[in-house]
Amino acid sequence: MPTVNRKKSTPRASHRLSVSLTEEQHLELLEIAEKNKVSVAWVVRESIERLLCDAHPLLHVGQDR
Repeated sequence: MPTVNRKKSTPRASHRLSVSLTEEQHLELLEIAEKNKVSVAWVVRESIERLLCDAHPLLHVGQDR
């Protein structure tokens, strides 16, 4: 795995990403968002947070999802 040079950011700093999705992925995200009355952006952020917590649970001890 390549080394990533990460600068420390403030806890409130946010970062914008651009990703390409298949039509099926996009439609599924829209469906999830509509069903839960949230934005697609929220679904994506929540999904990323869950993935990170599941992949590294000890780094997220005591933090709510």
